[in-house]
Amino acid sequence: MKKTPDWLKVSAPAALLPLEGGRALRLLTETEEMQVRREAMELAVNEMDLPLCANACLVARALVCAGERVYADGRAVLDGLSAEEIEALAERWAAFRREKGVGLGLGEKRLDALKASLAAQPRQRLKWRVLKTFGALPTEQRVREMTEEDYLWCAVQLLLDEEEAEAALCPSCRAKLEQARCPVCGQETGAVVREENAGFDWARYARLKEGGLA
Repeated sequence: MKKTPDWLKVSAPAALLPLEGGRALRLLTETEEMQVRREAMELAVNEMDLPLCANACLVARALVCAGERVYADGRAVLDGLSAEEIEALAERWAAFRREKGVGLGLGEKRLDALKASLAAQPRQRLKWRVLKTFGALPTEQRVREMTEEDYLWCAVQLLLDEEEAEAALCPSCRAKLEQARCPVCGQETGAVVREENAGFDWARYARLKEGGLA
């Protein structure tokens, strides 16, 4: 029986910032942060109310319990929490975002930490493989509508494509495929069996599919 590739093992989602009472704060996407600002402007009566309303709308989107939002919107937060409680939650979220959030201005250490973090998240690597294969970006509408089951379905189909292509090869070519080779010079890099190699060479697979052995 073949070993399931590491990249097909779906892990738990990234950790949230745990709070008391089983609640947690989650990071927001850039789109959600823009929606927070827009909702705050609609909720505020005047400019003096805007900071509090912005914090309330932020808390409404970021505060969750068992994966579900605790408050439906900023108005519900204003009705359910004091101004001090809202500000405290917003400050904790801001600190969490500074610690965990990412941007284009990464230093070398932060970049290494981000790479290590993503490398340890098979769920994110699986999604990247699917998007890369189909030439899609996470901001596209078709991608935003995809479910976890959609990603897994695509990933399993890609795995089946690999296995079908390998089954069509002669024993000699199959042995070559299972050898780990340098993508530049083609020399063997070690006795790594293909299905155990999480970094399977898709480009080389494509060449083999077309009849090449390089």
